[in-house]
Amino acid sequence: MFTLFFSCILLLFVNAQEQEKNKNDYRLAVRVSPLALLDPFETNLSIGIDYKIRKRLSVGGDIAVYITRKAFAESKPLSGFYVRPTLRWYSNDRLKLFTELVLMYKHTVRKENDWLGMDCVDDVPAYEKFTTYKQVRDVFDLSFRGGIRENLFQSKNWYFEFYLGIGLRQKFHSIKYNEPNTCAPRVGDFFDIINQNPSTTITTASLPAGIRLVWVLK
Repeated sequence: MFTLFFSCILLLFVNAQEQEKNKNDYRLAVRVSPLALLDPFETNLSIGIDYKIRKRLSVGGDIAVYITRKAFAESKPLSGFYVRPTLRWYSNDRLKLFTELVLMYKHTVRKENDWLGMDCVDDVPAYEKFTTYKQVRDVFDLSFRGGIRENLFQSKNWYFEFYLGIGLRQKFHSIKYNEPNTCAPRVGDFFDIINQNPSTTITTASLPAGIRLVWVLK
């Protein structure tokens, strides 16, 4: 009798450990970034997928569309998108801690009301004109990120992720205006690394961080 009781207890313990070990397991998941909708400067709607191709390895990506929203009086209309393919490796079989390699391309267009250089030669204007034009920015970013993944609401299908990383970012600036040979005011960046021509190209460090909600499909 004692042996049977002990065996039952051991079986329950092993089963609980197995469930704990595999509680984060999945094959395919979708994810969203809720805080992106609250960003007052670059409000966007982001959605992504994550597909596990090995026990600890997954591939995925995110796409987002920027939404014009004036959260502050001085904020300016912004439109555009980004795409972010990712390669993720989990540190153990519980699929809780992970590191990611992330490549991002972002394209945005913002309306500006500012002084615009006219009849420019080598980015030197003959004169300036106060007008409305479009500032175009293309960004390439490569980053490494570390994060944690946990159950949400005690559910096996809902999770949240937090990540933090460091990367290198290249920004390309241009303008859209209906007259040729125009040049925008010089653009700089606080995290400049290489800044040979700050009006068109900037190389900076990036510090990506965020929170995502994850829904496991299978």
